[in-house]
Amino acid sequence: MRSTSPRLSAFLICSVVALCVASHVHAQAPDTDLQQIIDDDLQAQAQAETDNGHSQRALGLLNELVERDPRRVGALLDAALLYCQLGEHDLSLQTLTRIEKQYAVPAAIEKLITYYKGNGCTPTVSRPKLTVSIGVGVTSNANFGPSSPLVTFAPGAPFAALQLAPESLAHSDQYVESALQGELPIAMLPNVTLLAGLADRTYHSLPAFDQRTATFGVAHRMALGQGEIGNQVTADLLWLGTSLYQRNLGWHVDYWSSPVAVRSTLARVGGDFTLTNSTYPGNGLYDSVHAELRAGFNARIGERTTVLLFAGPAWDKPQNDRPGGTRSGYTVWLALDYDMNRYGQFEAIVQQRNLNDATPYDPIFFGDVTRHQTVRAASLRYVYPLDRAWSIYTQVSTQHVSDSISLFSYTVRGGSVGLTWKY
Repeated sequence: MRSTSPRLSAFLICSVVALCVASHVHAQAPDTDLQQIIDDDLQAQAQAETDNGHSQRALGLLNELVERDPRRVGALLDAALLYCQLGEHDLSLQTLTRIEKQYAVPAAIEKLITYYKGNGCTPTVSRPKLTVSIGVGVTSNANFGPSSPLVTFAPGAPFAALQLAPESLAHSDQYVESALQGELPIAMLPNVTLLAGLADRTYHSLPAFDQRTATFGVAHRMALGQGEIGNQVTADLLWLGTSLYQRNLGWHVDYWSSPVAVRSTLARVGGDFTLTNSTYPGNGLYDSVHAELRAGFNARIGERTTVLLFAGPAWDKPQNDRPGGTRSGYTVWLALDYDMNRYGQFEAIVQQRNLNDATPYDPIFFGDVTRHQTVRAASLRYVYPLDRAWSIYTQVSTQHVSDSISLFSYTVRGGSVGLTWKY
């Protein structure tokens, strides 16, 4: 036993308990079919969260499972081992003692419990994660050109109308896209992870609109009451062509309650707040601070479908004399995942954002017209797993921006296919 790593020991113990203890208990008093489906789904989700390194989420699911069915001693032992891995020595010992007192476990399991109680808990570190992808695609509007070539001005303006040059209108193009994303847990700081990412989109005919993004950040997640809270700080740099176009510094905090089972649905509620400071090195006039406060809902429906919904108000306050002044509105974001196991996964996302200016945009050319902008976007993505690490993806998307000033209205449609590798 001394040569066995804590992670391997935990895996072996969980396997033995799942086969020995769970079968012993279920033979005494089996659940109804519906209860069995819900409990098995809780157990499966807890295992998935454990495999992905989300120990706090797994603990919430296991505790919910034990609360629903106290006979699930295997789930209770899984929770004790997770406490051990997180360095929660007292909670781990309390849980192990509870198992000894309340359950008649086999002698082999009793020996393993005694071993863990005697050797203490050594927190384990989640392994680093790395995702690499490369693909090709096509877009109807690489330069975000307006939908109408004619811009009409208000009466009394220096010009009645303006005909845009052909190069200013929407141009389609093909592109090659690639991305690299990584997560590195910090061994000396529990629940803290470093984040980094690089993304590149290179166009075939419009190199001035090539996009390159670099992201750096740090994230922290921990249990809070019966739920969990997460904080994340990120810095983003966006290059357009060969020039640095935008810098973002953002803070994101979210809270989720523990999951609750309702019939065959497992659901939780929460919310998040995002604060982003955006600066434009080429035009400081548009520097701003953007804030969003959203309520959240997450549900697992049956064995295959997951729903995630966010909605709430949004504000955008300029740091300088930006035309139109402060903007306010709302955002709605809905994602639907359908898991087909070895046949792949579908993900559909629809979102809408509305922002309205507080003052007229440009009284000289547009009179008393204020900007009322609505952004609607939708995407459908399908991922097919080739093996444990490799997968292929295909995606189609559309985005329509409507604005009370036609110069800022445009539509983008696109599609791409590619290959992804995950570690």
